[in-house]
Amino acid sequence: METNHIKLNLQYISMQIPYWMGFSVLGGFTSVFLLSRDFSNGQIGMVLSLANLLAAVCQPFLASFADRMVRVRLSQLAAGMALLLVLFSGILLALPKAFLIVAVIYVLLYASLVLLQPMTISIGTFFISRGYGLNFGVARGLGSLAFAGAASVTGVLIERFSPTIILYLLIGIFLLFAVIALLIDTRKQGGKYSESLLTEHHREGSLEEPIGLIEFTKKYKRFIFLLFGVSLLFVYHTIINSYMFQIMQPLGGTAANAGSSLSIAALSELPTMFLFTWVLRRFKIHSLMRVAAFFFSVKAVLILFAGSIFLINVAQSLQMIGFAMHTMASVYYTNQIIPQKDLIKGQTLMATANTIGGIIGAFVGGQMLSFLSVSAMLMIGTLISLVGTVIVWLSVEK
Repeated sequence: METNHIKLNLQYISMQIPYWMGFSVLGGFTSVFLLSRDFSNGQIGMVLSLANLLAAVCQPFLASFADRMVRVRLSQLAAGMALLLVLFSGILLALPKAFLIVAVIYVLLYASLVLLQPMTISIGTFFISRGYGLNFGVARGLGSLAFAGAASVTGVLIERFSPTIILYLLIGIFLLFAVIALLIDTRKQGGKYSESLLTEHHREGSLEEPIGLIEFTKKYKRFIFLLFGVSLLFVYHTIINSYMFQIMQPLGGTAANAGSSLSIAALSELPTMFLFTWVLRRFKIHSLMRVAAFFFSVKAVLILFAGSIFLINVAQSLQMIGFAMHTMASVYYTNQIIPQKDLIKGQTLMATANTIGGIIGAFVGGQMLSFLSVSAMLMIGTLISLVGTVIVWLSVEK
């Protein structure tokens, strides 16, 4: 059994690493690629908003299908989604600068990337919910490291070759992802890992039929209320990540300062992710959800009143207890609150809440910068974050 645990962890780590490498390549260099295809900044913003919107609309329906499917395994569905990324990257490689076609294919490419994320999380919770010792934190932390490494390498490759290198990287990365996903056994019955290590009661619950999406929202009203609060937290989180350069400028900051600040935030996530299993043994999961929500807003208030680049970077380091804690805790919290039969729906709706917050944050932040000042954007964003924190505190269940 111990050998199974080790093999399972290595397989899951091997899937998280290429996913976050791909996220880094596609998410981090979208502007560079689309500018090379003669898109304006406004058009790039529109493409990203549409891609996230498409993903947000599709996520609940894809989750509902994933919960109900019998013949197709969860890992096979994830592999299929990865192959869609390979296909769309290949089409973009073959296309000349046909603006409208490039825009449509890029929306589909980026939406597939966003849709694959909850599938990847759900493969982890497939095993956690069955009592297997999968260390989600270590796998996700190594994914963040891979994200940082891929960003550095991709930047160098773009300078040496051209932005088109992004497409070759995506094809290679997601072919690797698909192969690894297909090697993971996620059969609900008869698979090596399908037998639950938990109680008979839990096992009986897992055999029930999953409920529909509308019925789900009626049954888990408090969870849906929680998702609303999480969306508000991610509105401000996205504003900070998307417009850090503009936030730095009044303080004399440059693009390099903005990049360093985002790196500090990303690196500060690692201790939380690597040590989360240890933290989980010492604190209740609902308390961790509340602490994470609280520190989203502490960070917002610190950035609002920061008078120097140094203080902004101090605030960014709080990502360790805010965003990183939420990323980990929300997976385990959803796992405890939502029964196994509806677990993919629960995890996907949590990811959808983040996506919706991202869509609103990217759009609203840009509009506020166009018509108001940086300080007004930060003030409004902080108020949104505080409301989100209050809602999360009221809606988490013990």
